Amino acid sequence: MTTVDDILVLIERGLYDDALLKIGELEDNPEKVRALSLIALDVYEKFSDISLALELMRDAEYFAKKIRDPFDRIIALGSIAYIYLTIGDRNRGVKLFEKALDEALEIGDNGKRVIALGKISYYMGVSGLVDSALETFEVAFDTLIRSKMDYTQKIDYLLKLGELLETTGDSLHSSNALPFYERAYDLFDKLHVNTKAAILEKKIALARTLRKTGIPEVRKALLEGKYGYAIAKITDLFRGEEQIIGLLETALWMKRVENFEYRQLTREVLEKMNAISFSQEGIEYVATLLTALGNIKEALVFASKIEDVQKKSEALKAIALELARENELEDAHRVIEAIPDGEVKERALQELMEIEARL
Repeated sequence: MTTVDDILVLIERGLYDDALLKIGELEDNPEKVRALSLIALDVYEKFSDISLALELMRDAEYFAKKIRDPFDRIIALGSIAYIYLTIGDRNRGVKLFEKALDEALEIGDNGKRVIALGKISYYMGVSGLVDSALETFEVAFDTLIRSKMDYTQKIDYLLKLGELLETTGDSLHSSNALPFYERAYDLFDKLHVNTKAAILEKKIALARTLRKTGIPEVRKALLEGKYGYAIAKITDLFRGEEQIIGLLETALWMKRVENFEYRQLTREVLEKMNAISFSQEGIEYVATLLTALGNIKEALVFASKIEDVQKKSEALKAIALELARENELEDAHRVIEAIPDGEVKERALQELMEIEARL
């Protein structure tokens, strides 16, 4: 009996005609939708053949309409909508998401309705529709809270929603992952699922540290302690300013988890900097990263190149306070004297006095 995995092997070999022939041998319509989606995505990613990808997705829609079970049909529609958005047909993708939502709200079984909404939220999130995904999750959450399920059942479904939120965040760049992680953390924390809450707390910290280059693969490697792999991936995928920033973000994460090899990585990155032309935004961010890493001399060099007076002042303030925390009070005062904005200078002096009082 042919399975989707059999077809996936053919797709990986580029044998698309053979893969398409095998689809007719699949027993279930949801499997046919999944197989057609995999072929369409592969054709689009490898050859940018949008017309063929769209043709395959129209076939996938045909099989989705034939799915009798409402829950399975809704999941299929959500997955198809995601593929449409991925290959560039935003209008069709959004329409299918709207259709999936309408059908999900009509499901009589409360539990299935909640999970269907959660799955749609996931597909919206990985499609880049972050706000819509979060709104849909809240609809799922409200539906569950208002349902007449017993307390134990509600807890089970809340955990499933939390896991869907986390999975969505795992699939996205740091900037989009954060709201999903934060909502999942809030759920697990309130439910006193301490192990899951601790994992989410770490994922949130990592996403905040890798603000610019926090793609899923790099974050996953860093969470698992595969620093060499993460560094190699950043070096391979990014160039110039982005690569420097990615490596400094990685070094900062290593520092925060007390892996002291961050010092060697930082030194290696500093040696590459002279050959790079930085944008003003890059200069500001590199100054921030170097300050957090404790490379104050180099941070000052970058801060001095910031053209915006307010941003330069904030960068110098951060450097001064870092010096103060390291008990380099004389140097901290000197840096504060160089702050061009009077209001920022006043705040810096006030915070410096508070640090001095604690030393």
